[in-house]
Amino acid sequence: MRVAVLLLIVASFLPASAAAADDLSGSWTIDGDVQGNAFTLNCTVKQGTEAALSGQCEVNGMTSELTGTVKDADIQFSVTISGYTLNYSGKVAGDTVAGGIEVAGATGTFSGRRAKG
Repeated sequence: MRVAVLLLIVASFLPASAAAADDLSGSWTIDGDVQGNAFTLNCTVKQGTEAALSGQCEVNGMTSELTGTVKDADIQFSVTISGYTLNYSGKVAGDTVAGGIEVAGATGTFSGRRAKG
C-alpha cells in the first residue's frame, strides 16, 4: 500500500510532457492552404510503436500514403500528391492539430480534427 501511495506522489510531480502522447489513430480531416490554394485531406492514421505514424490520405479522388512521427505534442508527417511531397509540422492538442506545410519551396498552414467515435 505504501508503495502505491509513493508512486502516486512521485507521478504527481512529473511534468505533463513526460506523459505518453495520446494515440492519434483514427480518421482525421485536415484542411490546408498553400499560397491561396486550399485543399482538404481525409486521412486514416495509425500510430505504431516508437510514436511512428502511418496511414492513407485521400484528396480530390487521389490516395497517398502518410508517414510521420509524433513526440509529446509535436507532430511531423508527409504525403505525396501528384508528384509533390507535402511536409507537415505542428502541434497536437487532443483531437485537433495545427501547424505549417512546406512543399516545393512554398509554405502554408493547416488545421485538422479527428472524427468523433
